[in-house]
Amino acid sequence: MNNLSNALPSLSSRIVDRYLMCGLAAIFGVVSVALTLAWRGALTESISVTVAVPLFLLLAGSYVMRRSVQANESIENQLQQFTSGLYTSPTELTPLVASTPVATGWNKLLQQINEQSTLASLEQRLGETLDASAGKRWESIFNALSEGVALSTPNGQITLANNALIAMLGVASSNDIQGRGLDELLAMSISPTSAAEFVNQQKKSNSFTLELLLGSELSAGVWRLNRTPLIGNAFEPGSSLWTLRDVTQQKLAEEMRNQFVFTATHELRTPLANIKAYAETLIDNDDIDVERQKGFYNILMSEATRLARFVDDLLDVSQMESGAISVVRHETDVARLIDEVIENVQPQLQEKALTFESKLPAKMPKLEIDKDKIAGVLVNLLSNAAKYTPNGGTVRLRVETDAESIQLQVEDTGIGVSAEELPRLFEKFFRSHDARVQEISGSGLGLAFSQEVARLHGGEISISSELNVGSRFTLTLPLN
Repeated sequence: MNNLSNALPSLSSRIVDRYLMCGLAAIFGVVSVALTLAWRGALTESISVTVAVPLFLLLAGSYVMRRSVQANESIENQLQQFTSGLYTSPTELTPLVASTPVATGWNKLLQQINEQSTLASLEQRLGETLDASAGKRWESIFNALSEGVALSTPNGQITLANNALIAMLGVASSNDIQGRGLDELLAMSISPTSAAEFVNQQKKSNSFTLELLLGSELSAGVWRLNRTPLIGNAFEPGSSLWTLRDVTQQKLAEEMRNQFVFTATHELRTPLANIKAYAETLIDNDDIDVERQKGFYNILMSEATRLARFVDDLLDVSQMESGAISVVRHETDVARLIDEVIENVQPQLQEKALTFESKLPAKMPKLEIDKDKIAGVLVNLLSNAAKYTPNGGTVRLRVETDAESIQLQVEDTGIGVSAEELPRLFEKFFRSHDARVQEISGSGLGLAFSQEVARLHGGEISISSELNVGSRFTLTLPLN
């Protein structure tokens, strides 16, 4: 603006200059005419000419002056309005409809200003678009995390939370979380003991990892909570980042692994100890009579069979884990299969003086099944019934059919299973915490393998049980 003012004289200065030039020209003309007429002695006769000529010259000069300063006047008016604030942007200045050098220069100047303004506006909009896109992208990533994540103030109030945390805490939306303390929200989900432990840990440290139980048992759920202080100018001093992860399956897997180590140790140590003891007795004593030797040999065979059965269970689970279990289907006479299974478990039933009852239909269908694996499932169910039923109890086998399936039910009057443990019976290595069950040897693998075999045949095993009353296991297989 200052450069433009210095380059061009003001409009009033140029008007004065033009008028002075026109006035001087008019005076010079009038004087010249007057002198000429006076010298000739004809001034009075040419007075009209003497007046008309200066007047014409003044009007003509005024017209020329007006045309010449019109563009400059428009430019000066626009600049004054822009300076006074009537125009908020240089792009509001208007070009001139003229072909003078000044108008042409003015129009080129406005064109350059408009182009620069357009580029600046485009750059600004592009930047805003990119910032908005980046913000949405990070927000999408934040909400896509499987772990619950939250930010809190130094006072512990949550300011930001992702969808995973909202779902884990069981609230409707982020509005139900913001401004509230995490201890208050967690207290609605975790056990009182874990809630108290969390409050104490908050007082001790700004950075910690804590496992929170949702109930009295691991199966109720376990959350792993982590707190990390946020450092930097972008955060208020004392702010924290919280992460919450559901580690229930991991903890259950650890429990099963520990249970397996315990079970494997017991299942291997006991028969090995018996085998060693009876073998040493046979080696060190030559005067043992034949009948006692046969008894020792039978015990050795029994313990060896027990070890082999446990190893077979481990191999079955290994195949199940790797997905290598396969079924080889053949047409099988179910009646004959059941007779063979009963014959197999009869010694176990007789050993405990158990009453065995069977109820079979007069005619049973033939099935396309893997005979050995289904026989193994039935042996496992009947053996468990005999194993966990006190002496003198009853074990029943009932077979029923309908248009679509066959149901083989094994029922006992044994220990039974509590409602809390019932959903976990098909978990690998799981065994009831009932002291009576713990006294009986078992690997916790048989039911898991039996359910997998039933699944591969398109069927399933269902359970109904009442503690201290008995249990019923039903193997359902499709007829087709």
